[in-house]
Amino acid sequence: MVFLGSKCSGDIGIFGVPFDGTTCFRPGTRFGPDGIRFFSENLETYSPVLDRDLENVDYVDLGNVEIPVDVQGMIAKVEDFVKSVGKTVLLGGEHSVSYPVIASLKKRYGSLTVVHFDAHADLRDDYSGSSFSHACVMRRVLDIGCDIIQLGIRSGTREEFNLIKREEKVELISSCLLPDALASRDYLYVSVDIDYFDPAFAPGTGTPEPCGGNPVEFFNILYNLPPVNVVGFDVVEVSPPYDSSGITQMLAAKIVREMILKFWGG
Repeated sequence: MVFLGSKCSGDIGIFGVPFDGTTCFRPGTRFGPDGIRFFSENLETYSPVLDRDLENVDYVDLGNVEIPVDVQGMIAKVEDFVKSVGKTVLLGGEHSVSYPVIASLKKRYGSLTVVHFDAHADLRDDYSGSSFSHACVMRRVLDIGCDIIQLGIRSGTREEFNLIKREEKVELISSCLLPDALASRDYLYVSVDIDYFDPAFAPGTGTPEPCGGNPVEFFNILYNLPPVNVVGFDVVEVSPPYDSSGITQMLAAKIVREMILKFWGG
């Protein structure tokens, strides 16, 4: 059994940011971190595919970051929090919570490529009067100089897709091209919006989008990645109020386990 709420030790820091202050459709992702933790109790520590075990990995669950209700306050608090964390595992929360983590790691490492699994491009310059909306997170990541590799995008404005076409620092690729796309990258951050998956597999999210990926495909992508230097990752937009069955939270918990073991378990 793996319980992400337990206290271990080590350079890998798991933490939640229970924020959904810019949610534009159905709120509820503030319950995501604890929902993922709860369903992680049903997971074994061992991954038979990777032949690795969380019992051999040093990590600590740092709990949830205490945040103010406004997005600017959240950003400042989380960015400061991440300064004292080694390898970061972020449990969201809406996608806006990824920005301060990425911004902090960009300052730390200088060069950072973000691998972005999502249904939505998240490249709007502003949305509902906020430039830090969850619909703008990758635009802000682009602004601070990160390269972005996107997978699964199937929703966005014409402007967003035109930006993808003309912006050299943003690539929208098929999963089969990902290993080659990562070949020359120094530091990586992986951001998984749970609505990357088809709603049949992950109904518990605020903005479901049909025609998405399935878990088998995703894990095969993960397992077949070459050795890469991942310095952090997140799983965001899990909204337990819309999935009483818990399959979304369970999927998210397994993603967390497999990514820890794949990137830092051996």
